[in-house]
Order: sequence, then structure tokens, then C-alpha cells
Amino acid sequence: MIGMMGMKMFFERSTAIFISVLLITSIVMIDRGFAIGDLGIVVERMEGAGEVNKCKYCGRFMKVGNIPKDVHVTLGNIMRENLSARNVGYKMDSNNGNYINLLVYRYEERVGGDLGVDKPAGVGFHMHLMENNALKRVFTFDEDQQALSENLLNIGKFFRRGAKWLTVEELSRDAINQVLDAILEEHR
Repeated sequence: MIGMMGMKMFFERSTAIFISVLLITSIVMIDRGFAIGDLGIVVERMEGAGEVNKCKYCGRFMKVGNIPKDVHVTLGNIMRENLSARNVGYKMDSNNGNYINLLVYRYEERVGGDLGVDKPAGVGFHMHLMENNALKRVFTFDEDQQALSENLLNIGKFFRRGAKWLTVEELSRDAINQVLDAILEEHR
């Protein structure tokens, strides 16, 4: 009887120890789950449509285009979705000094539909990766979607994007996705 009672206590303690170790390991791994850690997200729009302005973060010049007033909401949502999909934590601020600043200087909607346009969508932005409030890296994206007949070298991009004319939001989503891939690849 004592042997069976001892075995039962051994298994109960072993199970309790196993569950404790599993929980502690899970908690520790959750903290290490993000490749970069919690990044702040700041989305700004450049003022002065039609002007050539200098970026206050990286010093590069850009020709400012039309930008809707609420673009920060749309692009902020796209940034959050993309970071979440990559298991990267985020906050909508720059308080911890490590953040991504997305400075939009052009955000122009297409004129037309999925199959034909009079004017394609165009997006221009700088994505600044800031660490300890210092500029670490700059990624620039500036594109007006082109017809496949204008540049056959874009055939891969054309099919990856669904073989259609994109809205400005779809073009922005693709651009942010590309840039975040590059940022995360550098941190591996």
C-alpha cells in the first residue's frame, strides 16, 4: 500500500512540476515572441502639395502630392495589421524611443476601375526606423502603378498584385508589406 501511495504522490508532484515549468517557459517565451519588440507607430503627412520639401528626419527631398486628411488612420490600420500578421508588437506612439515613423508625401487615388484607368494610383512615403529616438534606417517607396505594357519587367509584381489596377489603399498595403519584410529581414 505504501508503495502505491508513494507512486501516486510522485506522479502528482511530477505533474505539478511539469505544468509549472511549462507555464513559466510559456511566460518567458511570450516576452521573447517578438523579433524586434514592441514598436511604436507614428504616421504623419507632409504638407504643401506641389512643393518640393525636405524630410525633417532623413533630410531627403520629395515632391509633395495630394494627401487626404485622414490618411494617418488608413495607413496606421495597415501598419497594425501587417505587424500583427508578423507577430510583432506595436503601440500607437513613440514613447519608448523605438518606433516606425511613416511620413506620407503622396497618396493619390486611381481614376478608373479594376480593369482600366485614366490615372493610376500613386503612393509616396518614407518609413523611418527609429531606435532610441535616433534614425537607424530609411526606406523609401514612391510608385505610380504602371500598365504591364509599359514595363514587362514588372510581370511578377503585376500577377502578385492580382493582375488589376489597384486602389491607393491596395497599393499602400503592398508597399508597407514590402518595406516591413525588409525591416524584419534585417533584424533576423
